[in-house]
Amino acid sequence: MKRAYITFLAVCISLGAFAQLQQPDTSVLLKLPKDPSIIARFKQKLVELALQNPDVRQYDAQKDITKYETRIAKAAWLNHFTAAGNLNEFTIKGNNNGNNPQASFYPRYNFGVIIPLGHFISIPNEVKKAKAQGRVVQKQQESAALIIKDKVLEAYEEYSANKQLVELHGPILEDALVHYNQIEEKFRAGTEGIPLDEYKAAYHDYNVEMVQKVLLEKNLRQSKLALEGIVGMTLEEVMRLL
Repeated sequence: MKRAYITFLAVCISLGAFAQLQQPDTSVLLKLPKDPSIIARFKQKLVELALQNPDVRQYDAQKDITKYETRIAKAAWLNHFTAAGNLNEFTIKGNNNGNNPQASFYPRYNFGVIIPLGHFISIPNEVKKAKAQGRVVQKQQESAALIIKDKVLEAYEEYSANKQLVELHGPILEDALVHYNQIEEKFRAGTEGIPLDEYKAAYHDYNVEMVQKVLLEKNLRQSKLALEGIVGMTLEEVMRLL
């Protein structure tokens, strides 16, 4: 009776193990391109999409601000020019009927310029300051773009390595299952030399590889999510853009 129970338990465990192996996590089985040129395009597309990140695009707005500040600084000179008009009955009518010959020569418009001497230094420097700030923003944007590019490529390599580890572990897991099935079959058949401890050891080895499978797929899934978080869309969507 005890032997029959153990055999039944072995069959259940074997069926469960086989079912686990036949249900791979399809969410991490993305097929990456094999051709080196396509891989290069894929990486480039990842970088291009990542550069649309708001952390990088904000510098475009800052550059616009510095451009407007430069224009305002240059226009400061105009604040020192004044213009005034002189209106009287002669300038309105356009003549004085010869009654007052001097009135016809009275200036109808007055122009003037008042520039504090300090502005000859301050205004040009304000213009230079605005232009320098624009160059600083440009450098900051370039630096941010390089950082984003490094993050994308690093995240891609992490994902690619994790994917290879999952793929390499597949045959190891399959071998563990085959070995376990062989031991389990002999154990059920009552073959001499297959004690319960050996059967348990085979099942333990298989479980160890199953745990490794779960961990590797978790790492792969996390690295995929990390890369997609930087890019802003799923890798499947990126591949459709190639």
